[in-house]
Amino acid sequence: MVEQAVALEEQVVALIEEAMEADEGTLKVDQPLDWDSIALVTFMALVDERLEKTISASRLNKCETVRDVITLVSE
Repeated sequence: MVEQAVALEEQVVALIEEAMEADEGTLKVDQPLDWDSIALVTFMALVDERLEKTISASRLNKCETVRDVITLVSE
């Protein structure tokens, strides 16, 4: 179970980096999010496509840190 949580955390961080067009490994879990609406929509599409999960844009907009996004996706 812990391994699955770590794997999901790594996947979510990688998807955020991809959506923000950031270099791999540049985001930290407790880092504040600084993304625009295009990155947000891209992230939602990537989560839907790769993790087969649908997340709410309004709830995603309320996320302030990378950890908040990980928590949202893992619900």
